[in-house]
Formats: sequence, structure tokens, C-alpha cells
Amino acid sequence: MKISDGQPVADDLIINQMKKYANQFEYSETPFLIQKDRKWVYVNPAARKILEAEEDIIGNPIWNNLHTDIHDLVEERIQSCGNGVAPRPSEQTWITEKGNQVQLEVIGFPLMFSSDATQIIIRNITQQNIEKQETLDHLKLITENMIDIIGIVNDKGIFTFLTPSYGLVTGYTEKESIGTSPFDLVHPEDRTLVISEFTRMITEHIPLTVEYRYLIKDGSYIWLESKGKPICNKDFHSAIVASREITKRKDAEYALKKNEYNHRIILEHSNDLICLVDPEGNYLYASLSYKDVLGIDPQTLLGTNSLNCIHTEDHALVTDYINRIAASENPLPLVYRKMHASGKAILLEGKGMPMHSDQGDLEGIVFISRDITEKKKADEYIRNSEKLAVLGELAAGVAHEIRNPLTSIKGLFSLMKNGDFDREKYYLYNEVICDELDRIEYIVNEFMALAKPDATQYKSKVNLVQLLQDTVMLLTSEANLFNVEIRLLFKEKKIYVSCESNQIKQVFINIIKNAIDAMSEGGILTIGIKESENNTVTLIFIDNGIGIEEERLKSIGVPFFTNKEKGIGLGLTISNKIITEHKGVLKVESLAGKGTTVSISLPKTE
Repeated sequence: MKISDGQPVADDLIINQMKKYANQFEYSETPFLIQKDRKWVYVNPAARKILEAEEDIIGNPIWNNLHTDIHDLVEERIQSCGNGVAPRPSEQTWITEKGNQVQLEVIGFPLMFSSDATQIIIRNITQQNIEKQETLDHLKLITENMIDIIGIVNDKGIFTFLTPSYGLVTGYTEKESIGTSPFDLVHPEDRTLVISEFTRMITEHIPLTVEYRYLIKDGSYIWLESKGKPICNKDFHSAIVASREITKRKDAEYALKKNEYNHRIILEHSNDLICLVDPEGNYLYASLSYKDVLGIDPQTLLGTNSLNCIHTEDHALVTDYINRIAASENPLPLVYRKMHASGKAILLEGKGMPMHSDQGDLEGIVFISRDITEKKKADEYIRNSEKLAVLGELAAGVAHEIRNPLTSIKGLFSLMKNGDFDREKYYLYNEVICDELDRIEYIVNEFMALAKPDATQYKSKVNLVQLLQDTVMLLTSEANLFNVEIRLLFKEKKIYVSCESNQIKQVFINIIKNAIDAMSEGGILTIGIKESENNTVTLIFIDNGIGIEEERLKSIGVPFFTNKEKGIGLGLTISNKIITEHKGVLKVESLAGKGTTVSISLPKTE
């Protein structure tokens, strides 16, 4: 690019100096221009590229490339340079030769050998400004639509900026809030803390996080969590604060603490023994009830093995139970013994529940155990009371059953005493008398077995069929008194179960007697046995008695509920408990006027 000719002769020296000075910018990547008398006298290729000047613009007025809005500014800056004072860089809008507007950063400074000329360096910042504006637009979009509140608070504690979310959360508009102090709306109980933390943040230049209650426009308080960061320079101190409403979280925390407190109160005042053990069986927690029930301070148990408190004979039983829980089984409640500090064994019924981590690993087992020593005695008392009630009703039938063989024996003895008979008849009479005595002995033994308290000793191999047949024989005489026929729909065979014989016999007696009572005018009681594929045996008792109404059927098995005039309402309750303790199921189905069906399912013994 050449310096324009056509200047007065007096300026030749200056022109030559300009040419010589400008040549060093000819190949520079820095856009460089010189104006003199408001006309371009030099424009290097880099500047021509920005101004989209495909033709030479030397001699053209500079105003052709300047937006009219900045003419006065440019004129003022040219005059400042003419006075030897370089103005600060500025952003200006220029117009290219193709009519496009470009944003430029312009630096103008005097030309040392001419007060009428100004040298100019420009930098295209159009794209930079576009990106900056896009960023600002994005930030504005975010701040205007964000849920969290962003505010700027100066060192005097006054709002200088707020996002629109402040109005959505608190109800106060930005206009009425900027210029006010947020500390005035902080709950009086929290105000001192918030102000002290804010002051510490400003003075020590550290971030802070604080939770507090804040008064909103409807007159209620909400919880806010504010995170502040100081903004400090030599002119001013302030802080940018991001606040989030945490009312729901605080309510949930309060409810959780209250719930935890209530649970702890329950744990501390419960009569049940509650403990938490790790997978190895070591105590992690023990309730205060250990002191009352076992006489042991629960704090002394922490870290020790739970088997230390358990009766040595029950160690294997409890260990197996823990292993089953750890294997995610759901075993029935366990009856076991723990040792009192005095050395006395306490009978307990306990239930365990596994605790798993989020990854499914076993972290521990919770045990809840209850002292059932007195309950066991009460159950035995109730069971014996029901047994005695049954015995009273059986007495007439048993007496009738014994009277028959006694009559035969008495008659035979009379014949033997008064009659004259040969040795063959003597042996025959003697054999009959022995058979009748055996029958009386059998009936008396069965009666006594039912009458005496049982020791609840399970036998692993009891013939259920024989047990049922023995019970039927005991009750046949009573059935005959009421014209009731008992039909056994099964062939004699052996089906073994693990049970306590007298308890199961008591169940059979309760069910058969109920059937006889339901058929006071005569009827048929059918008893069948069915073996299932799932290794269980089911006994079915079907009578064609008066049946039970649907509404009353719902209360069957409820203690002291009975359809009998002289019953005490414990027969089926005790029967159901016995069957449940034997890991079986007892069901009652009935239709009024049609009859009743009772089924008992028990696990078989291999």
C-alpha cells in the first residue's frame, strides 16, 4: 500500500517520513491505518481485509467507514491525539466497504512527526462480542428460570442483585427487595448466627454455608440453605449468595428425628428383649430390657458373642436358626432359653430378621424375644382345663364301655361258681374273662393318658393311623350313645409323623366330640386320610350335622367362643395351637344344615 500523493509541497518531508514509517507495517498481521485531515493516507493489507476493501481506499474520508453514532467520539479522540494525548482503547462500530457492520477494538495514538495525523491499530472483536452476548443470554436464561435464588449482598448487608426465583420462593419482587437487607427477614432465633457467619465470610474471605428460617410474604417461615462466596477488590466488598429452599427436607429430618426418638423410647421401655448382632453373632445393640428380664447390663454385652447368654443345650438350635436367617429363609419363631444373671434359665420365644446393605450384603440380624415362662404355664393350665372338660364328657361313655365287659365277667364268674361244667368250658370262660379284662385295661390306659399332664416330648416316629384308630375306639361308646356311626375310609397302614402323641390325640378327641355334638339326633362321621406329594398327610373329618352359619364360622377358634350350652370355647383354639406348633395347618369349612368338614395337615417323617 502506498502513501497517497497529492499533498502540498510543504508536507513532502512528512509524507516521506510516513512512507518510510508505514512500510514496516506492510506485511504485519496487525491491522494498521493512518488518517490525516480525516482521510485515509495508509491502510495495510490486514486492515483492508477487515474493512472488506477490495479497491484502494486511500484518500477516502474516514467517515465512510465509521457509524454515525460514533462520529463525535472519533472526532474527540482525533483532537486528543493532535494535542499529544493518547486516549484509552475503545470499542467502536465500523462499516466495511460492503456495508457490513463490524465491532472493533480501536487504539489511536499521535503520529510523532505530524500533529494532523493519527495512527490507528484495530482488532476485530465481532465474533468475540457475539459469543459474549450468547453467554450473557444463556446466563440470563439460566438465572431467570433457575429454582435456586442467586443474590449479591454488599458488605453493608444490602441486596444489590436478585434472580427472579427470589420472588417465586419468597413472594417478594426484585424491585421491592433490592436495596433492603435480607437479615431483617431472618427468624429472630437464627439472625445472630446468620449475621456473624456473613461478617466472618467478608472479613476472613472464606465461603460459608448456613441453614436458617426466612420470613416470606404470606407471613410464614421457610427454611433456606445459603452458600456464600466473598467478592473482594480494592473498591468494594460483597458476596454472591446461592440459596435453596429446604423446608421439606427439614420437615423430613424433624419427622425422622421424632420417629427415631419414639422408636428409642419404645425400645428403652419395651419388656421384650431387642438386640442387633453382626453376622458372626456378636452384640451390636441390646435394649435396656436385658436388665429387667435377665439382670444383665446391656452395655456389658456389646462386642461379646450372643451365645454366651444362651443355655448351652440350645447353642446348636440358635446357631442353626441364625444360619437360616442369614440364608434369607423365614423360619418360624424360635423357642429357646437364656440364662439369668442369677443362673436361672428363662424360656423365650424369639423372631429374627436380617438387615441387608444396599448391595445386598448381610450387615446384621435383629432379634426380638419375649419371656414366655408365665405364658407357657398359662397355656398348660388352659390346655389341662379343656382336657378336664373333655374328660368329664367322656366319663359317661367310658363308664358304659367298661360296664359291658364287667357284666360279661360277672356273669361268667357266676357260672363258674355255681355251674357244673367241664374243663373245656372252664378254659373258654377264662379266655373270655381275660379278653374282657384286657379291653377294660386298654380303655382305662387311654383315659389316663389323656387325663395326666403331658411333658411335651416329641417323638420322631409316631404312627398317625394307629393314633387315630385308638382315639376312635375311645370315643366309639359315646358315639353309640348318640346314634352316631364313625366310618373310617382308609385301610390300616403306617404313616409316620413327628409329634407329641397325647397332644395330637387331644386334637382328634376335640374334633370327633364336636362332630358327635353336632349330630345329637344321629348321623355319620366320615374320617379319611390323604397323602400329598409335598410330603404331608391330611386327615379329613366330615360330619352331616347341623353345620355352622357363615357369620359364626368366622369366630370359630376364637377363645371362649362356643356353640355348645356347656362348652368353654377353647377346644378348637387349643387344637389349632397344637397343630401350628407341629408345623401343620387346621382348617374348618361348614354350611348351615349341611355339615362341617375339618382338615388337619401335618408333615410326614421320612
